[in-house]
Amino acid sequence: MDQSILDWLLEDTNPEVKLRTLKEYKKLPEDDENVIACKKELLGSKVYERGLKKLKKDKPWDKYDALLAFAEWGLTRDDIGEDIDDEVYSLIESTGFKMLCGEPLLLRNLVKLGYLSEDIVKNEIDSVLKLIKDDGGFGCISTNKKINDPKKPHKSCARLTVEYLLLVAELHLQGYETGCADALVHYFTKRNIFYRTDDMKTPMVDVMLGTFYPPDPIKIGAHQIVYALRVLGCSPKSKAMKAGYKVLDQHRRENGRYVLTASKSVPAFKAGNVGEENKWVTLYACMAGE
Repeated sequence: MDQSILDWLLEDTNPEVKLRTLKEYKKLPEDDENVIACKKELLGSKVYERGLKKLKKDKPWDKYDALLAFAEWGLTRDDIGEDIDDEVYSLIESTGFKMLCGEPLLLRNLVKLGYLSEDIVKNEIDSVLKLIKDDGGFGCISTNKKINDPKKPHKSCARLTVEYLLLVAELHLQGYETGCADALVHYFTKRNIFYRTDDMKTPMVDVMLGTFYPPDPIKIGAHQIVYALRVLGCSPKSKAMKAGYKVLDQHRRENGRYVLTASKSVPAFKAGNVGEENKWVTLYACMAGE
């Protein structure tokens, strides 16, 4: 990463971006003085205050979004303290992890926050990862027979499989290896990451070719997909990764910064304006190239 880009990501104006950069790009330990100082700044910020208020709301999707935000920022359950455990377990109790298509992303966020040590989380992860299909992906969970008739064969759902890719990548970062990682990686690499196997010029899902952020259970951008594959060991020189970088480069400006192409109307947290240079997208894109 160019030093000017790194300096931009480490600006004090966005402690949430700075913390993730310190921890995951610079790989500084939790007890590093820079990490400690940045956490203190973040935990005292307005952006964290908004996340905490969302966590304590009654609606499950508010809690879901708060956990996603904390995970993206690089915080852990230990950083947040007594405010988080009761909310996490109440969410699990009320939903059984089954939040429409959002379970894999929820599990990924819980792992990132430090809940892999909890049996209820680990057992759920082990259970859902066993559902991988022969094609290396994960099937649609809809109970609507017009969409997902159990009597008929179906290909895997690309949107859901991307969530599982992020989950397995995070498990790898935590030192927890899964039996499905190779098959899952192959699912994407045989498609040059984004494309249909019967037409390698047509994306499986259009949003994959953009830089949608923050992630949504059915909308995850190229920067996070390519990053996850890099985490799982895909060579930057491989055909698939070159295809991934080609897509990312379409959103890169001459100064090396990447642009946010889309976001939810009400995102999990404010990550920047669509059409403008974005620190989060840039951080992921740079980590994907390492």
